[in-house]
Amino acid sequence: QDLQLQMEATERLKLRVILDNDNAERLILPSRPSSVQALIDEIKTRLKLTFDFRLQFEDPDFDHALCNLVEMEHLPSTASVKIIRLVELDLISTSTSETSLLNDSTDAIDSPERISRWPEVFIVPKFSYEVEHVLKEGNAAF
Repeated sequence: QDLQLQMEATERLKLRVILDNDNAERLILPSRPSSVQALIDEIKTRLKLTFDFRLQFEDPDFDHALCNLVEMEHLPSTASVKIIRLVELDLISTSTSETSLLNDSTDAIDSPERISRWPEVFIVPKFSYEVEHVLKEGNAAF
């Protein structure tokens, strides 16, 4: 078993890196990174990515459904990994963000889209039976 772990640690890793719905890159690493973070760092370097992300992989044990990659042992030597961007929240002081929100709402009020009125005749589309039923019940309760 130790020999198998040693072989897995040095084996080549062939990846299809899914960047988004329309873009994927092929990436071959001469050896398996020691950790998920090391793999992320390698992908960032090789593909010149400047944003933070986590990885999901197509797990063969679950009919190739996407699973979060948390252990390198779970990743097959030939695999598809999907990049999931991490969104960082800007740490802005409360007063600054309140001022920003006030300015944004003022801009929205003044914009031409906000000045135009509803059309004279507004046609409500027909919904499915289920939706119509829920709407009717909601109107009756109101």
